[in-house]
Amino acid sequence: MRRGARVGDRVAVRLRDYRELDDPLFDAVASIEMGEHVGERNYPAYAAALHRLLEPGGRLVLQQMSRGAVAPGGGAFIETYSAPDMTVRPVGATLDHLAPAGFEIRDVEAMREHYVRTRRAWLSTVEERFADVVALIGPERARVWRLYPAGGALAFEENRMGVDQVVAVRTTAEGRSGMPPVRQGLVARA
Repeated sequence: MRRGARVGDRVAVRLRDYRELDDPLFDAVASIEMGEHVGERNYPAYAAALHRLLEPGGRLVLQQMSRGAVAPGGGAFIETYSAPDMTVRPVGATLDHLAPAGFEIRDVEAMREHYVRTRRAWLSTVEERFADVVALIGPERARVWRLYPAGGALAFEENRMGVDQVVAVRTTAEGRSGMPPVRQGLVARA
């Protein structure tokens, strides 16, 4: 939520498994880096659940890591040590799951270069607080979580991994999206 937006009385944050949400319909849903962890087999049900949670005209913001078709998955290190359930697919394959679920794709933004900076900032924090990390999770796991942001930064820098934000909408029965007619209308200016 943008600082100073003063929408706290109109925003509800739910930190739950998507399969357990039984809330009334939302006008917007954000799913941040969850899609990598549902698995390829479960992704159609995940996309359908996101669609089901939105009222007609509702918006979805989906942020998800991506990888080229020649190297799907999360990579040997990630799959072994940090996220064994990770399935990273090309962004087009993600869109291919969202459209059949009923979403109209409105915008896709690649943020790979930004994630290089993000991962380096994570690594800097781990390095600054490494003794605390070791005390919390032990030296072996601490080394894994030191390598994870370092390797990730390199993978994003070398275009072996990507991260994308997708804006999609559940249109009304009449086909209306309620979205601005051009991309510039999607971005809030500070």
